Amino acid sequence: MKRELGQYFTTYNPFQNSGFLNWSKECDLSKTTILEPFAGSNNLINMLQDMGLCSDFKSFDIEPKNKFVKRRDTLKNFPKGFKVCITNPPYLAQNSAKRRNLEFPNIIYDDLYKYSLEKCLENCDYVGAIIPASFFNANIFRERLSHYILLNSKMFNDTEHPVCLALFKKSSEDVDLYNDNKYLGKLSDLKKKLPKSNINMDIRFNVPNGNLGLIAIDNTIEPSIKFVNGEEISPERIRVSSRSITRIMIPTKYKINSIIEKLNYNLNIFRKETYDLFLTPFKGLRKDNYYRRRLDYKLAKKLIEKTLYGL
Repeated sequence: MKRELGQYFTTYNPFQNSGFLNWSKECDLSKTTILEPFAGSNNLINMLQDMGLCSDFKSFDIEPKNKFVKRRDTLKNFPKGFKVCITNPPYLAQNSAKRRNLEFPNIIYDDLYKYSLEKCLENCDYVGAIIPASFFNANIFRERLSHYILLNSKMFNDTEHPVCLALFKKSSEDVDLYNDNKYLGKLSDLKKKLPKSNINMDIRFNVPNGNLGLIAIDNTIEPSIKFVNGEEISPERIRVSSRSITRIMIPTKYKINSIIEKLNYNLNIFRKETYDLFLTPFKGLRKDNYYRRRLDYKLAKKLIEKTLYGL
């Protein structure tokens, strides 16, 4: 039943970092009644109590696993009258539900956590949520997001999906970015590092005979996304739906081998300067204890255009 409900229970304390502590002071957390609408075993409340940050709370769950958690379907009947909500909402992607023959509600979102998060934001001024790290790339609720904290430690015993701690307030002009306890800077500053091009080139992805290749996902050891000669990738491996490895057709006036080195140089500089935040986190930690990343094709196209334009 836990799998069907999209429930994953936290085992690691995600709140022991400066980003969360700064946010907790702003919302006067230690003197506020905290709402936990998807509490499960009430682990998050216990962690906050251990840190001296929770003096009062109200916890609910559709399947309570703790005597202090009241039974309630909070998606259908969300609690009212709370200023602060801290939670680990249920995750269930629509395509995953379909594949596993699970019921999925009739909502506009492609994942249950987004709908759950919307409910929290509609009813509370301050929200702290442990959610999939790919939330950063979804570009939703940005007008209220104040902190994005990528959590590289394994949060759950039963899944390796990358997660983050997203902190919201009434309104936010910018986002403070963290990798665990390391402060990375403001989102507005990192956005300036995104590749820009003054032209729209004829660049096509998933072309079996494409002259440029792309390995778009890191391996399990180190950052390994790279551009290669298209001939290094068998045409049989290319599908219309390919997202991890592809062949790309770029204008033939360019000599592939002469630009691959420049492409990979620009890619690696971009990854270093932006701390990989604009690359989608992928399931599983690498051996260097950072999440694997995937380079989406929209961003890859911009990197290619920038590189070719600069030649």
